[in-house]
Amino acid sequence: MNVQRICFLGTRTANFDATAAFFRDVLELEHAGADPGYSVFRLPSGGGDYVEVFGREADPSLLPPEVGDGVFVAFAVDDIARAREEFAAADVELIGDLVWAAEGYGWFYFRAPDGNIYVMQQDNRAAKA
Repeated sequence: MNVQRICFLGTRTANFDATAAFFRDVLELEHAGADPGYSVFRLPSGGGDYVEVFGREADPSLLPPEVGDGVFVAFAVDDIARAREEFAAADVELIGDLVWAAEGYGWFYFRAPDGNIYVMQQDNRAAKA
């Protein structure tokens, strides 16, 4: 497995509007998109690095209910399918399915030994552009 970097910080919150406003207005992060109950902000560290804010009404395909409220981070890898296979072989608890949002862009959630939920993500869109 080739972990490249931490590529996003996510948070699910009951205070969606105030939290999104905080990242936009106080931290002055560039707003990069939104859907009902979901807002994403670009981090200055790179084109694929984001802060993602999820409300309780966010699309469940984006964030499984097991994640609950709170903060989680995602690690970027070059081969998400291989990473998932390695996690399964290591008996890591996988949460939900491997989600493919577009060609070369996918993710899955897992629970680490500390009990926290994290994300593995692959994003090759920029490399294919």
